[in-house]
Amino acid sequence: MASYCCFWRRRRTIRYPSVEIINPGQSISFQDMLGLLVRPDVGVIVIQGIGGSGKTWAAKAAYRAARTSNLFQEYVWVPLSMNSSMGHCINKIAASLSCNKGGNLSIERTKAIIKEYLTKRKFLLVLDNSYFTEESILECLGVPRPQQQSLGSKIFVTTRTKRGESIMEPDIVLMPQPLTYEESYDLLREKIGKDICFAHDLISYCFGMPLTIVLLAGVLCDAPTQEAFSELVTKAHVTLGAQISVFNTLGRIVKFGYHQLPSDNVRHCLLYCLLFPEHQGIAVKELIWYWIMDGLLQKNIGFDEANHIGKEILDVLIKHGMVYLDDNGHIRMHDVVRETVSRYGKDNGYIEQHDWHINNPISTRLVHLAKYSRRVLLMDTEMECLYGSPCCSFISSLHLRGNCLLKAMSEEFFCHMGQLEILDLSFTLIQVLPPSISCLTRLRMLLLTGCDYLKEIRHITPLVRLEVLDASGCGSLKSIGSGSFDHMVLLKVLDLSATSITFLISIPVSMELRHLNLQGCPFLRSELPYGVSKNGAVQNLQLGDVEDLADWMGMLWLPCGLTFNLSDKHGLEVSLEANMGGNTYVYASDAYFFNCLKKDSPLWFNCFQKFQIVISCSKDNQTMDTDVEAKKIDSIIQNSYFRTKRFAHSIEPIRYLEINGTIGVPSDLDGILGHAELISLQRLAMATQLSDLNISSMEAVRELWVENCEHLESFLTAEVVQALSEVGNLHSLWISKMEKLSSFCKGVEDVTSFSCLKHLLFDCCPNLICLFPSVLHFPNLETLNIRFCDILERVFDSSALGEDTLPRLQSLQLWELPELTSVCSGVLPSLKNLKVRGCAKLRKIPVCMNENSPFVTTIGEQLWWDSLIWDDETIKRWLLFRNWGPLLPHIATEG
Repeated sequence: MASYCCFWRRRRTIRYPSVEIINPGQSISFQDMLGLLVRPDVGVIVIQGIGGSGKTWAAKAAYRAARTSNLFQEYVWVPLSMNSSMGHCINKIAASLSCNKGGNLSIERTKAIIKEYLTKRKFLLVLDNSYFTEESILECLGVPRPQQQSLGSKIFVTTRTKRGESIMEPDIVLMPQPLTYEESYDLLREKIGKDICFAHDLISYCFGMPLTIVLLAGVLCDAPTQEAFSELVTKAHVTLGAQISVFNTLGRIVKFGYHQLPSDNVRHCLLYCLLFPEHQGIAVKELIWYWIMDGLLQKNIGFDEANHIGKEILDVLIKHGMVYLDDNGHIRMHDVVRETVSRYGKDNGYIEQHDWHINNPISTRLVHLAKYSRRVLLMDTEMECLYGSPCCSFISSLHLRGNCLLKAMSEEFFCHMGQLEILDLSFTLIQVLPPSISCLTRLRMLLLTGCDYLKEIRHITPLVRLEVLDASGCGSLKSIGSGSFDHMVLLKVLDLSATSITFLISIPVSMELRHLNLQGCPFLRSELPYGVSKNGAVQNLQLGDVEDLADWMGMLWLPCGLTFNLSDKHGLEVSLEANMGGNTYVYASDAYFFNCLKKDSPLWFNCFQKFQIVISCSKDNQTMDTDVEAKKIDSIIQNSYFRTKRFAHSIEPIRYLEINGTIGVPSDLDGILGHAELISLQRLAMATQLSDLNISSMEAVRELWVENCEHLESFLTAEVVQALSEVGNLHSLWISKMEKLSSFCKGVEDVTSFSCLKHLLFDCCPNLICLFPSVLHFPNLETLNIRFCDILERVFDSSALGEDTLPRLQSLQLWELPELTSVCSGVLPSLKNLKVRGCAKLRKIPVCMNENSPFVTTIGEQLWWDSLIWDDETIKRWLLFRNWGPLLPHIATEG
C-alpha cells in the first residue's frame, strides 16, 4: 500500500509519498493532491480516515497552498465536531464571508444569502471534522455544488465516518496512509529537536500514526539527562508494547503523555480546555485569563507574573502535543486527545456540557447544570432570550459566548448569582446589560468581545472586584456609564479597542490598571483621563487615532522599560517586555509623533531615561504584544545596533535613534536629536547632497552612522562640516554604502578640525577618488577604517602631512582599495596597528619609529609587503609584520 507523509521534514530532502484514492484504488502523490485545487473535473474532495492520521493536516496544506497562490476569491475554514449542529455550521460559513449579512436572521434567510453570495464567486470551503449524516448536505448548508457552478470552486471535507463521506457525493476520496518507519523516525527526531538513539524500538509500535509520533516526542523532548531520557524510553516501550490496535495505541500514548506532564497544575490547565466546545478555539490571552481567574495558577502573585506563568504552561502543553495553535492564534485540542482525557476531566469537574439539546427553558437548564458544576457553559446555542432569575447561587463561571441569536436578558436575570466571578457574553446580540449585573459584586472578569449591538455599558459601578473588562470589537459601543470605574481599584485589563467610544471616563488614581487598549477607536479623543495619566501603573497601552497627539506631557506617568509601537498616525501601542535594563523601545512609521516631544520635556528624565527609537516608514506595522507568541524587542532593533557593531569601541546604546527611509532628517526632531547618544541614519531619500543633517541639534551624540543613501553625491558641505566639528561629544562616525558619493567634503577652504572625533569608518563608497582635503584635520582620531572604495586613489591630498592631519592615529585599516596610491605625506607618528588588504598600488606606508610608536604591527599580503618602497630601510626593522592567515608573526628584516 502506498504511503503518505503527513508532516514536513526540514532536515533532509523531502520526499512526497502517495495518497490513496479509494475509488478506483489508485495512488497519487502529495503534490498531485495539491494539484486537485486546479483540476476542473474535481469539485468536492473528501479526506476520510481515523483520528490522528493527518486528515486536517492534509486539508490545511491544501488550504494554505491555495491562499499562497491566490487561487480563489473566498476562503472559508469551518471547524466542526460531533456536537456541531447544522445551524452552527451555517452561521460559521456566513460569519467567514465578506457579504453584509446583517443581524438576527433566520437560518433559512442566512442560507439564501450564502447561496446567493457564493454562486457568483470562486470559493474554497473546508469542513473540518464533519459528522453530518443528512442527505444533500451541501444544499442544506446553502452551499452551491462546484460542478454546477462551473467557476472552479473546491470543497474539502475531512471526516472519520463512511457516512460523512458518502453524503458529500465527492468527486474524489483520499485516505492518508501511515508513515513509513523512516518517515516516523524523521518526524520524531524533528519534534524532539535532536538525533535520537533508542534502547528499545518505539517506532514500530506507533503504527505510523503522526499524532502518536508527536505525542511520543512531547514526552521525550524535556528529558534533562541521558539517564532520564533512557528511563522515559523504557516507560514508553512498556506503554506502547501491546500492539492491540491503532485506537488502543493512541489512547495509551495520550494517557502516558498526560501523566508525564510536569505537574498537577499543568494537568488542570489542560483539563480546563475540555469546558469549551471541541469546534471552538480559545484565544490565548482569554484562556490564560480564565486560568488566573479560576484559581488554576499560583495565588498571591501579581497579575503580570501569573500571566507569564500561564504562557509558560501553555508552551509546555503545546510542546507536549496536548494542544495546538491554529492559524488564527487560538488554542485547540485534538479530538483524540479530548476523547481520551475527558475521563480525567470528569473526575476533576472539567467537562463539556451538551444539555442545550434538551427542550427545556433556559433558566431550567441553568439550574440543572448548576447542580453538577460551579462552571456553567451554554455556548453556541440557538437561544434568543434569557428570561427569569435562575437560582444559581454557587456557580463561579457562566459562559454564554457565541450565542449569536441571543439579543435580550431579563432585568433580574443575575439576581441570584452572587458568587459569580467569570461572565462571558462575547459574540452575542445583546444591546444593553441588565440592571441585575450590579448584583455580581464578586465578579472578576467580564468579557463582552464582539457584541456588535452593545451601545452602552451601564450598571457596573458596584463591580468593585473586577480585574478584567474586555469589550473589544463592540463596534456600536459609544459610552460607559459615568462613575463606572470610580471604585474599581483592582481593574488590571481594560480593552475597548475597535469600539465607537468618544471619550474615556475618569479612572481612579489608585487603580492597578496594567493593560489599556484603545486601538482602532476612530472617534476617541486623544487626551487620557486623569487617573490613567497619574497612577503610573499602566504597563501596556494601545491607543487608537492619535492624530491630535500633541501633548506628550500626558504620558509623564509612564515608567521606563516599555515598548511603543506607533503607526500611520492612527495607532499607538505601548507594552511591557522582559526588559531588565529598563530601556524604552519606540518604533514609529512617521516622525509626526515626535513633533511635540521637546528637548526640555521631563519625559527624558522619566520614561525615556534609556531609549531605542526607530523611525522607519519602510517597515510594516507590527504588534509588539500578540496572543500567539510575543514578538521580542530585538525584532525591531536587530537590523541596527545588535546585529553588528560598527567599531571595536562602539558605545552601549543607552539612548539610540534610528531614522530609516525618510526624506532627509525630519524636521522638528530637535528633542530626540538633542538627547540621542547613538544615531543611525539609513536610506534617507534626497537629491544630490546632504546639505543639512541637522547636526547642530545633535548635542549629545557620541556615535553617528550614515548608510544606504544611494542618491547622495556630496556628503558634507562647508557649513555641515563646521557644525559637525562643533558637536563636542561626537566620538565615532561611520559612512557606508554610498554608491554615488563622489566627495566627502565640498567647499571646505579653511583649516577645520574634528577635535572630538576618535573613530572613523568608510565602507562601500565606490565613487570616491580623494577622501579628505588637506585643510581637514583630525587631531584626536585614533581609528581610521576604509573599505571597499573601488576607485579611491588618495586618503588625503598629497600636500597633507600626517603629523598635522592625524597626529594621534593608532589604528589604520585599508581593505580592498585597488586604486589607492597614497595615504598622506609625512608619517603617522602614533600609528601602532596597520592592516592592509587588496591595495596592490599602495607602495609607501606612512610609518616611523619614535617613542610614541616603537613598534608598528602590520598585517597584509606577503607580495604587497615585499613590493613596498622605503625612504629609510632601517624603519623596516621595527615593524612587526604578519601575513594574512594562520602564519605566526615574525620580526621583519631587510632581506
